[in-house]
Amino acid sequence: MPKKHVLTLEQLESLTSPIRLAIIQRLEMDKQATARELAHRMGRPATALYHHLKQMENLGLIRVAAEQKGTRRPEAVYAMVANQFSSSEAVKTPEGRETYGRAGTRVADAGARAFSSAVSSGEARFTGAERNAMVRFFVLRADKKKLRRLNALLQELEEEATQSCEEGEEIQLTVLLSAIGK
Repeated sequence: MPKKHVLTLEQLESLTSPIRLAIIQRLEMDKQATARELAHRMGRPATALYHHLKQMENLGLIRVAAEQKGTRRPEAVYAMVANQFSSSEAVKTPEGRETYGRAGTRVADAGARAFSSAVSSGEARFTGAERNAMVRFFVLRADKKKLRRLNALLQELEEEATQSCEEGEEIQLTVLLSAIGK
């Protein structure tokens, strides 16, 4: 499987759907899953996912990696087409940047929901070396040197985050970096 897939504008637009974004997030974690497995992990009926899975397959975001025996008929096993997606080409146009903004909002919303759920269920640990929940909000001025340093740290974080463990608890790490409009 390729390491990185460069998204088209149409593919990026598809990921502004909360359900399709959630499917990608589950496949990032699980690597492969059937529609029923995804539905169970997402707390949704499988029938609510089939349309989205077909659309994502047609757009080239996911692929059928295998088939497994189902209760009535064979079930498709889905996987992402690459280990990670890049929006570097799609954001080169004003329309692409607007779409990226909508997708970023969906990612932030998903992060906020995961955080709220962890806090409500009592699963959040806010202190110690095994902390799994935190919120930090920084407003700062950054010259070019500081921006380069912050981006290097974010790249290091991204590399670490994409090396998932086979065991352990699932966590969601959501990072937003944004200029502040005038």
